[in-house]
Amino acid sequence: MLEEFPLPIDESPFVSVLNGTAPGTIIVRDDTAKFAIIESVQPEAAIHWLAIPFEPIPSIEELETHNRARFLDLLNFAINQTKALTDKYENLGNGFTIKFHLGAFETIPHAKLHILSCE
Repeated sequence: MLEEFPLPIDESPFVSVLNGTAPGTIIVRDDTAKFAIIESVQPEAAIHWLAIPFEPIPSIEELETHNRARFLDLLNFAINQTKALTDKYENLGNGFTIKFHLGAFETIPHAKLHILSCE
């Protein structure tokens, strides 16, 4: 069951991408687990994706604090899906990094894991 969080759904641009009301590239979408991987609009590497939960949780820190199991599920989703795509995306051939921000650095209020190709 998905826990409710205080962020209004219209404040997350990622929800708009998932709903098709905003431009964006969805790499992987799992409607059962309610996770997706989308392309970053401000890439820091040849491949820069964001693994996100469908629900607009304000930060990855809040997700980890309030629903650790869901946080770990998101992490597993990001790792497993990215590994499954390494043959399709040549830039993942040297591996990839998963990172996340804690604290005031959060620029878009939606929990996310960054997936970056290693250069």
